[in-house]
Amino acid sequence: MHIEREQANGEVVLKVAGRLDTPHAKPFETSLMDVVSMTDGSIVINLAGVDYVSSSGLRALLVAGKAMRNSKRRLSLMSLQPQIREVFDISGFSTLFEIS
Repeated sequence: MHIEREQANGEVVLKVAGRLDTPHAKPFETSLMDVVSMTDGSIVINLAGVDYVSSSGLRALLVAGKAMRNSKRRLSLMSLQPQIREVFDISGFSTLFEIS
């Protein structure tokens, strides 16, 4: 699991690569929640480099999404690979997040 952080157009963009599976979900959630707490604006998570996501990975995104909604900020996802998009669609997560 690798995460790069950059600023673009007033948003924090996180580029995630690797697997969002059980061994990586908790460190990913911790890193993501650190960004949520240190950022005042929107967050975009670029998942182009993610080739697998488990229920643990989905949970990490859900926790961050809830925190962002509670603070009236936007968390969006982008560049999901087809197999990752299918997981989001089947699980109903594609209705919980703005995905581009």
